[in-house]
Amino acid sequence: MIKLNAIGFVAVVVAMTSCFATQAQAQSAPDAIGDTITKALFNKSGDIYRNTGIDRQAVLFFGLSYPDHEALADTQSVDKIYKDAIRQRGSEPVITRDLPNPFNSSLLSSPPKN
Repeated sequence: MIKLNAIGFVAVVVAMTSCFATQAQAQSAPDAIGDTITKALFNKSGDIYRNTGIDRQAVLFFGLSYPDHEALADTQSVDKIYKDAIRQRGSEPVITRDLPNPFNSSLLSSPPKN
């Protein structure tokens, strides 16, 4: 079971790194990263539909799995994906342009009116 988990994690990381392969995919990268993080977040712990089934209740009742360990494994996966995305982004700053507006000055720089 440990090897299967490692293979699943490697598959998630490979899927995430393929988003950064070319410049043409740079615009869709935030969506792909978000999807990858969402999949990793619910990989082991599952969602409400998976956790309410009779088979899942039996597994929890007999102690074959622990929800806190599953949640911990999912958050560790998300942390690794996040750190890898930051590392791949590099040290270049993200620069955004200001939206055009009709105001050229600030209230703090204008003289007080009496």
